[in-house]
Amino acid sequence: MRFMLFAASIATLAACGQVPADNVEAAHAAESIAAVAPASPSQGIDGWEIDMTAYGKIGSAIPAFAGKLANGMEVTAEGLRGRWTIIGVWTDAPPQEEANFTAALNSAVDQDPNLDLLMIHRKTEGAAAPTHPWPTLMDDGPIITSFALPATPAYLLVGPDLTIEGYRGALSASPDDGIKSVIRGVAEVRKQVAAPQ
Repeated sequence: MRFMLFAASIATLAACGQVPADNVEAAHAAESIAAVAPASPSQGIDGWEIDMTAYGKIGSAIPAFAGKLANGMEVTAEGLRGRWTIIGVWTDAPPQEEANFTAALNSAVDQDPNLDLLMIHRKTEGAAAPTHPWPTLMDDGPIITSFALPATPAYLLVGPDLTIEGYRGALSASPDDGIKSVIRGVAEVRKQVAAPQ
């Protein structure tokens, strides 16, 4: 017991950078004990980041917004309540590879009755509205700006209570298994959110 208390005190001093020079051996012993300690759990889930260090709005409600889909149908943030939704944001026309991954994501989302996809695209003056098969909200800029994303394309996993539960960058950035990891991650986040705290 004394050894454990001594090792803990040395580890504390080492963390503060205050280990006396004559206690170097004790400091090495403390480091080896610390190396055996279990690591803290990862803040990432397959295909998604779930920590605020990745995106500062994780754990916050999505900003209020309202607009029209490319087909003219009204959509609001409040209208997403009660369902899981992946919101994808593009500020520029993405490379074809990203559009291909988004098409695959749209197809996978269509297979899940409890998951929706909403893409938000920045309007380009003079350009025709896109004709993608997924729901697309065209934005002059304020909606996209309100999300304060670090970069685009970006995708947010939004829970039924409108809380941002996950964030990821371009789908094409991790094509090892297509969008399978993204969908597995959605299932894992749902489990974590549903689990009693």
